[in-house]
Amino acid sequence: MKKLKIELDLLIIILMEALILLFFFKETLLNILLGEVVGFISVFFIKKIKINKVLEIVLLIVSIAIFPLVLNQVIQFISINLLRNYPIYLLLFTFLLTAYLLARRGFHTFIKSLEISTYFFLIIKVISLILILPNINFHNFNNQLLLETQINIDFLYLSLAILFLFLSIKYLTNNSFHNLGYTLSIINPFIIKIITILSIGHTLFYLYDYPYVNLLKKIKYFDFIERMEGILSFEYLFTYFFLVSFIMLLIVTTFKSIFGIKSGL
Repeated sequence: MKKLKIELDLLIIILMEALILLFFFKETLLNILLGEVVGFISVFFIKKIKINKVLEIVLLIVSIAIFPLVLNQVIQFISINLLRNYPIYLLLFTFLLTAYLLARRGFHTFIKSLEISTYFFLIIKVISLILILPNINFHNFNNQLLLETQINIDFLYLSLAILFLFLSIKYLTNNSFHNLGYTLSIINPFIIKIITILSIGHTLFYLYDYPYVNLLKKIKYFDFIERMEGILSFEYLFTYFFLVSFIMLLIVTTFKSIFGIKSGL
């Protein structure tokens, strides 16, 4: 049970990072915080919700609706940052096939694959952080971060996204959540955003489509450590891949349950 708790912590952290980086990263810090707080409050209600056919149908409809939105954002990320001259349709086919092959193995294989891959993910994240630290300019703190206090309606969308995410995890695992996982999933995107703003400034942060990737372009040591963004960007591709595969797994699982299909995918 303890090992499962750790695995669920990793799952929550990875999926929350992917969700916020893809759709909410350019929201103000206060807006993100408010959305996460409302989402966190909803988690306590989710723990008391019983799984039934109505919930399964709702999850199926919502997951089918958001799947193309998530996939479109991921393909854009890959085509802009990693494979600029690669045909979009080939990117789409390759990514979908890979995510499907993982999803068709079921939740147990999915969570084990995520657990093993997380070691690679953490290594890249630590390396990125170490290489980025010299680029941080604390003069941006007062002038730039004070601008991150606006609130708009998007915090409600983030709250709904978190609600959907945790309902999905409860449905697939039928387990209660570990508060540590949610806490770390809140802190993680904040750290990424604050470091990005302190390094490239508030103006460039909102000018770039993917400011956290552009930050990696600033890494340069000696004459041979530079242009690292292509390699280090796989840190984010990793989270996006598991988010897409997770939604595919949810779609297939709910569909089979609703229609009583017991055969393999």
